[in-house]
Amino acid sequence: MGILERRIYKKIEYYLYHYHQIRKEIEQEKEIIIQSGGRDLTEWRGGISYHSDPTANKAIKLTSPELLEKEKWLKVIEGTIQHFQGTEKGRLLQKKYFDQLGERHICKELHIERTTYYRWREEIVLYTALLAAQYGLIKF
Repeated sequence: MGILERRIYKKIEYYLYHYHQIRKEIEQEKEIIIQSGGRDLTEWRGGISYHSDPTANKAIKLTSPELLEKEKWLKVIEGTIQHFQGTEKGRLLQKKYFDQLGERHICKELHIERTTYYRWREEIVLYTALLAAQYGLIKF
């Protein structure tokens, strides 16, 4: 696997594989928060707060650490997609992580050797890791 620790590599691949699912989850979570109303108990900055102001309540929920972290991961993956867009590595990214096709199928379709497949995959994951580090999501 090279430069990255196994756990970081696996974490990066998890977010690559689940990009579309996470995006959908965020959209649904935001929609639920926006549609909800009334008074609510809300966790905020480590404590629990009781808000009768529905707008404040929604703002707190929309800026929850979990939601913000997922949104950062989306930006990282979108940055990776944009970086490799229109290239053969971009096609590998699409086929491996989003279409979830197997290594042999991808090699055959892209007319590349296994070594090229692994080198490109490594480059995609490393680029994603560097972006994730910029967003403070991982540490080397």
